[in-house]
Amino acid sequence: MTVEGMGLVQEQSRSVERDSARASHLPGAPSLRGVRAANGQAWEVFRRTLEPRWTGVWVDLALRYALLAGGFAAACLIAATAGNAVGFLLAPITALWMGFWFASIVLFMHEAAHFNLHPDKRRNDRMAQWLVCILIGDDIRRYRAVHWEHHLHLGDTDDTEVSYHFAPTLRCALENLIGVHVWRVFKEHHRARAGGGQAAAGPARGWLGLASGVALHAMIVMFAVLAGWYSAAAAWVLAVGVCFPFFSALRNQLEHRSVDATSDVDYRVTPHGAVNRMFASSPFARAFGSTGFRRHLLHHWDPQISYSRFDEFEAFLMQTDLAPEIDEARTTYLSIWRVLAAPTVESRSRAEAPAR
Repeated sequence: MTVEGMGLVQEQSRSVERDSARASHLPGAPSLRGVRAANGQAWEVFRRTLEPRWTGVWVDLALRYALLAGGFAAACLIAATAGNAVGFLLAPITALWMGFWFASIVLFMHEAAHFNLHPDKRRNDRMAQWLVCILIGDDIRRYRAVHWEHHLHLGDTDDTEVSYHFAPTLRCALENLIGVHVWRVFKEHHRARAGGGQAAAGPARGWLGLASGVALHAMIVMFAVLAGWYSAAAAWVLAVGVCFPFFSALRNQLEHRSVDATSDVDYRVTPHGAVNRMFASSPFARAFGSTGFRRHLLHHWDPQISYSRFDEFEAFLMQTDLAPEIDEARTTYLSIWRVLAAPTVESRSRAEAPAR
């Protein structure tokens, strides 16, 4: 890493620390200053005990890589033993599996953005770059800058993560699957940058990260093609180019879209409002909401706490006056999807009662 790069890491680290210190002022976050548990322990004191469980984070990442690799190996095995015809027939299934775990792995980039992959911040960024960011051709420092704008502007017109502007309807799902939604979000960011709205657009993506990502996926596809496993190559392309964007957009919609949002409002110019949720635990939820996204409300209440300590974080808050607010935000992925996919606010209100 260059001297300039190390300086940028340190500056971003200071920015993270400043925003963490003022977490009570972030959109959708109550003040945690002065909050005490039932036993009298102050949040400021308890918070200092929540150092990330570094080994657990890396075990989680390794497990997800194993599941992704297993999916690709299965696609290759099918093509090699049953032939490409069968492989193409099963490609949607293998692509869904790989795309799901691909999306779960990419969420570790978020953990790295908050310096929670490694205690040394420079190593944190190097590891994130070559083990996670490369998968989508991004740069960890660029992503960190963009992601902090999401924390600072959640729900307003300068938010940098905008998939929740659209309802998770069947039409939106189809648009996600064929790339329309990705193109729409790309155009929004391009329009914001062209208009000088860097907060909404974020800094431009560096060529090195993008080239590294393209090269990685080209090698994977070429490996399968040269082996004659054309269906496996197609499954990988579908997983990365179709399934991953679908899962990523859907997750953002379920986390942040308001039940009062309507499709006739342009949330690029009308503030949507900050919304955060807590999703019930299940094997699916822990994988789909990887790195603590299942309990996304906690992350927006104090962004610097590692997901590996969310059990203690939640347990502490449930002993405070904030417990009812947390309980009010509890739902399941399926329940809130049913509510948000309803066509009208009235029908959503009817569906919301049994959703909790």
